[in-house]
Order: sequence, then structure tokens, then C-alpha cells
Amino acid sequence: MNDKLVLDLETKKSFEDVGGYQNTHLLEVSVCGVYSYNRDEFRAFKEDEFKEMGEWLKQASLIIGFNSKSFDFTALQPYYKFNLSKLPHLDILEEVNRALGHRLKLDSIAQSTLGEGKSGSGLDAIWYFRNNDWDKLIKYCLDDVRITRDVYEYGKKHGNLWYDTMGKKEKIPVRWGDGENVASKITNALKNGEQVEIEYLKTDLEERGKRRIDIKSIKGNQLQAYCHLKQAIRVFNLDKVIDVQVVGRQNHWQTKLF
Repeated sequence: MNDKLVLDLETKKSFEDVGGYQNTHLLEVSVCGVYSYNRDEFRAFKEDEFKEMGEWLKQASLIIGFNSKSFDFTALQPYYKFNLSKLPHLDILEEVNRALGHRLKLDSIAQSTLGEGKSGSGLDAIWYFRNNDWDKLIKYCLDDVRITRDVYEYGKKHGNLWYDTMGKKEKIPVRWGDGENVASKITNALKNGEQVEIEYLKTDLEERGKRRIDIKSIKGNQLQAYCHLKQAIRVFNLDKVIDVQVVGRQNHWQTKLF
């Protein structure tokens, strides 16, 4: 099937219940959330659906997670006879640890990289399970899947993630970039006189969304451009641009507005 999957799961028990981190395999899984790139679909699998999910996993070209090798796959392995560790797997936390020499929480990376974090904790998920609140449990799990996917996509398109150290944002270089990154696409668009559509992260004033722009200049982390949505000159931060698509030529009449 050659599908890429992003995976996150929630457990029925806590580490305190099972006697510590060395007993991750005893936690039992309540729900497993998956995003399928081919299907463009978020799906929550309950325990009676794990057989179907196993087929998704076996057919995937890549499985993406955060702390997924030591936690998610270890908790999930008792449900399968095939060896999950043999599947193609990108663990973002493993890459972060390789780059920095220490671990970070998903929430910390997401806050610095995307400007948003997790909606709760794993203990909240256990509480939802024990109170049979499946709607909140599934929403929480799929929120984590979405954040993991967005962190992965940011790294793919920028070649780095971000984290905060003593109030200063620092880069985390990653190895899963797709060649031409956001900064080079923006630079080439300016050089070639191309109009682009950018997907921009949520700010204090605006929701995350797409903007069609004509780029005037780039200086450091900032680009100045005519924004067609606002019909005005605006300044955008490169590290907040999620994606870039060329949509045509810049409108020559707009040069007088610069």
C-alpha cells in the first residue's frame, strides 16, 4: 500500500499501576490513533479493531511517532504475533535525542515549533477510559496524532524543529527533510518573480491559514510581502511558514504599492 502512518496510543493503566517504566508492556492499550497519508484520514482503533490496524501497520512504508519505539510499540506488542520493531519507523524523539544529546517532551517541541501544545496528559486519558468517556478519550488521542503529524511535517519542510532554552528558541536539526525547504522556496520565488501561497501558523491576531502573497524582500527570518487577503504590505516570519506553493507570477501593478 506504501502508506505513511502517524501513530499515538493511550493506555488503560499508569506506570504506577504496573510497577514502573520497565513494565511498559503491561500497560494495556485503550485506543490507538492513526493518521493515514494515503487516506488523508484520522482513525481511532479500539481493542477489538487492532487486527485491522495490524494490517495497516504491516503495509505501511513508514510509521511516525514520538517516543513510539520504547513506549507505543512496547505497549502495543502484546496484541500482535509479528514483531513491531521490524516495521519501518521514524521516532521523532529518537531523532531529537540524537541531535541534542537529551530528550524533550512533545508538548515542549510543539509549543516552540507550532505555537500550540497538547490538550492534556496521559493520566487524563486513563481517567477518560476508566470513566467510559470514549468521546473525550478519542479526541485527546487524535489531537496528539495531529500534533505529531504537524511536528513531522514542519521538520520535513524546514529541516529543523524548535525548542525553548532559558527563554530563547533554538533549532533542532532533523534528517527527514525533503530537499528544497521553505526558506529556499521563498528565496527562489522572490528571485523568479513568482506569486506564492503560504500556509502560516496561528498568531496572536489570526488563525492558522493560507495567504497568497507577492514577496518584496527577505531579511533574516522575516519577509516583507503584499498580502492579497489583507490587501496590504505585511511582514511574515519564515519560521512560521508551514508550506509554500507557487501559484503564478507576481502582479506587476503591485510594485508601485511597495
